[in-house]
Amino acid sequence: MRGLILAAAWVLALVTPSAAQDTAAQWREITRTDVEAAYALLNEDHPALSRAINDTAFRTRLDEGRALALQRAEQVQTIEGYFAVMAGLANVARDKHIWWRSPYVATTVNWAGLIMTRRGNRFVVFSHADAATGASLEGAALVSCDGVSADDFAAQKLGGFSAVWTVEAQRIQSAPGLLIDGGNPFVPRPNACVFERDGRQIAHALQWREAQRADLLALTRPARNRGAAGYGVRAFDGGMWIALQGLGDQAAPVVEAVRAQQAQLRAAPVVVLDMRGNGGGNSAFGDEIARALFGEGRFRHVVGGSGEGCNTVWRVSPRNLETMRSYVTRFEQTNPDFSRGMRASVRDAERAVARDEEFNGRITCDSSGEASGDAPAQAATGRIVLLTDNTCFSSCLIVANNFRRLGALHVGQATDAATHYFEVREERLPSGLSYFSTLQAFSPGTPAQMGPYEPELRYVGDIADTAALEAWVAQVARR
Repeated sequence: MRGLILAAAWVLALVTPSAAQDTAAQWREITRTDVEAAYALLNEDHPALSRAINDTAFRTRLDEGRALALQRAEQVQTIEGYFAVMAGLANVARDKHIWWRSPYVATTVNWAGLIMTRRGNRFVVFSHADAATGASLEGAALVSCDGVSADDFAAQKLGGFSAVWTVEAQRIQSAPGLLIDGGNPFVPRPNACVFERDGRQIAHALQWREAQRADLLALTRPARNRGAAGYGVRAFDGGMWIALQGLGDQAAPVVEAVRAQQAQLRAAPVVVLDMRGNGGGNSAFGDEIARALFGEGRFRHVVGGSGEGCNTVWRVSPRNLETMRSYVTRFEQTNPDFSRGMRASVRDAERAVARDEEFNGRITCDSSGEASGDAPAQAATGRIVLLTDNTCFSSCLIVANNFRRLGALHVGQATDAATHYFEVREERLPSGLSYFSTLQAFSPGTPAQMGPYEPELRYVGDIADTAALEAWVAQVARR
């Protein structure tokens, strides 16, 4: 594939004609070495693979993934094959916090002139480039490709490399790339597909052509079927709308606005927490909004009922401990409270190492302080609605879970999913061609599997269309 951007001269030598006879063997060796390094990274640093936790399901998936990756490595002849093997290995974790990435990507890919999107349970043509007048497939649903059903083709093309196929949110996220070919040698490129529109099937021969990756990004972005909530508190026709697109620094003014308008929010017939586009951050911002809406008593009873001693704990491997120490100095000026807390965690970790323990704290919760009896009624008199799209991940999942447990009506799209392992860190692999991540900490008070959370009422339209969404929410929230 033309347009490879490779930094190291020795890697460039692998793709020169003079080295052609040795190239395949070298790529196989590079792939095997990086697979084993990524496998060791997870074994040595990920909490799931500690002796104390010993997450057998995770270990089984990882061991099977390693075996498949090493098997595929024997077939690798190009950097695209290497990319596919490493992406497939990361995917077996079933947690997007475990990723593989490379800065050395091709500037061009091949595509069939079709950008797909996910609508309901079907893959639908979002845009059709260069279609003759009246022949556009836009809006048509994919039936099959080369005789393979759309669902099976998508699972093969995307499910093993870029998405956990049991998570609908990840099917939506990966759908735009269904008919884009990045050179993965383990997935055949189809020649023809069948589409359906208005009950009529349409056979279509795929016209593959080269395209700039940057140009396709502009086409795929709107096809991801996600929204952008923005930030702020405002009124809408149904009541009050809290927009919380992220849980980073921009969330702080939203929390302050919620506190300032608490009386108005609690009196509104409907209050919507709009988390479209929210990929995580600090769930404490969501906790403060929940306290304002549901009341401190209900929040403590429902969410705070897991007891004391449920703090996140770190697996104290040498690399993880090095990361903890780096946080102490890194945040000393910008976030002194966090830095002080991390300094105490480092002291606990060093004591754990001296005692040959794997974690810097308890990996079980003390349930003695759990609340009993009925939870107090929510403070807000109206209906509280949680709105999510497929972006909701990481700390957004914690907030979504809390709002659901507190009694919010969940609408929109199903969320993504994650686990009770936290604190991501990535390492460069031995080849220098890519990076692989691991997690370092464990939260004993968090469900082993967070999400996917399915809404009680699913929105099947364009979830980026805020005006239409507001009208729909105002209608369904009062049923």
